[in-house]
Amino acid sequence: MTEKYSVLLIGAGSMGGSMLRGWLGAGLLDPARSAVVDPNLSDALAGEAEEYGLAVNPETDFSYDVCVLAVKPQLFPVVVPALSWPAIEKTLFVSIAAGKSVSSIDRHLKEAGVEGVSIIRVMPNLPVSVGEGLSLLYADEKVDATKRQTAQALVEATGQAVWMRSEQEIDAGMSVSACGPAYAFLLTEAMEEAGIAAGLAPDTAALLARQTVIGAGALMAADMRSAATLRTAVTSKGGTTAEALKVLDQPGGIRELMVEAVAAATRRAGELSD
Repeated sequence: MTEKYSVLLIGAGSMGGSMLRGWLGAGLLDPARSAVVDPNLSDALAGEAEEYGLAVNPETDFSYDVCVLAVKPQLFPVVVPALSWPAIEKTLFVSIAAGKSVSSIDRHLKEAGVEGVSIIRVMPNLPVSVGEGLSLLYADEKVDATKRQTAQALVEATGQAVWMRSEQEIDAGMSVSACGPAYAFLLTEAMEEAGIAAGLAPDTAALLARQTVIGAGALMAADMRSAATLRTAVTSKGGTTAEALKVLDQPGGIRELMVEAVAAATRRAGELSD
């Protein structure tokens, strides 16, 4: 039997809303003790929440097992100090805000008179919206195993979960996972443009590039061999793919550019950290 959690979700935009849909679909929430707070909640999501019996923008608060903070980082100084409900110090706080460190969130909570709470950072990526997300999690040593399991169960409703060893590792990890969909989209764009340059009609080039990337992802999901092994398997010696890879994989090519890109994103993540 699936364990049901009492969850308060604050902020149900693109990412928070996707996570909420995942929890509802997986039957993880105790609707009588859960709620979503968002003054701009979409009619569609409000309807889904109410269909499951979930309170929307309630006037009174329950005692929640988990509070998921899914608002923009700049709203934390306003939103977090205003939080208050019975036994709030026992609540697990989960933040999906990029750049908000555990110590920063703890500081905001102390402004509300709440001390000694458990805080877990989660960095999801865009594919959580289709149930294929990858979320990075970090908690310090004060967070016990039961709370870690709770956070992981909520995250896995929208994809996979990976625990990181430090907040610095989250910065590096998100530079691969959270930024990664943009890398894949850029690759698709580049393939489309290359197809047009080779003489394909624009709509044909777009279809070929898009479906090829989709198919490659599906193949990796079905075949657990490494990416390097799969690449080798589709590269015939002396063939067309091998000739193309000579260009992409030359010194200064895609591997070195990706190292530089991830390093740049990691540096920026550190600069934005609070």
